[in-house]
Amino acid sequence: MLYMVEMDLPDRTRINDWHTWYVNHIGKLLTVPGFHGSQRFESLTPTASPFLAIHDVDGPGFFTSDGYKSTGGPASTGEWQSKMTNWYRNLFDGIEHMAEVGAAQHLVVLEDGAEPPGSSAARVTWLTAAGLDLSAERRGFIILEASENLAQFEGCRGVRIFKPITAKLT
Repeated sequence: MLYMVEMDLPDRTRINDWHTWYVNHIGKLLTVPGFHGSQRFESLTPTASPFLAIHDVDGPGFFTSDGYKSTGGPASTGEWQSKMTNWYRNLFDGIEHMAEVGAAQHLVVLEDGAEPPGSSAARVTWLTAAGLDLSAERRGFIILEASENLAQFEGCRGVRIFKPITAKLT
């Protein structure tokens, strides 16, 4: 299952410190049974939550495990918890693991009801909400190659385009 965490960091004066903390935090989560990988992204399109982390987890039971409760969750974010806003945590079913989005690729995230242009619609992988905040019932994604035109998605309602901040950490 995919665990998607979205947020904003309005005060960007310490963004490098935050990125360093986040990578270290993922390193700790990778020691918890049931947590398999993670990749972080930043939106290229305007959105209230421009940072996205996609984590591969076993399922809803992961969040009630002793390992997760002692290592993860909102309480584990320390000083950063009060600095992050527009924070949403959603668990989605539909695929087991997210493919890595390469440094030259982009991740297109579609909200339920979004209509991607042309032949892109056939490439959407749709996910269904399975737990946590349930702020989105359904969400889709497409991984675009560097050679593909991002402009085709301009003006598409419910579409956000992200660039990778990190490689996939496993």
